[in-house]
Amino acid sequence: MGAKIAALLVTMAAGLAAGVAILFFMLIAMNGYSESDATWGLGAFILLALVASVSMGFVAYFVTGRLIKREFSPVIASLIGIVIFSATGFALEIGCSLIGVSVAEFVRVKF
Repeated sequence: MGAKIAALLVTMAAGLAAGVAILFFMLIAMNGYSESDATWGLGAFILLALVASVSMGFVAYFVTGRLIKREFSPVIASLIGIVIFSATGFALEIGCSLIGVSVAEFVRVKF
């Protein structure tokens, strides 16, 4: 049980740390947008990044449990879950940042 919870917490922490780093670069990328336009894109990114981080944490939790049931060592099972789903979460958060910039562009053009 401890390995599953550790996988959940470490994966979520890694996802949140990656989200903060991506948010910093996203702020630089959205330098030319007005504040009212950029707010919508940043809000969309934050919401989607939180969903991605939490969901990857829970997926890592369940996968670690499945690996332990298949007689993997708890340390190895949690490392597998953490590495795979932290990388997947990072890729999802990059996609979330692209969606956030697209939302800001949509708001800038249409409203």
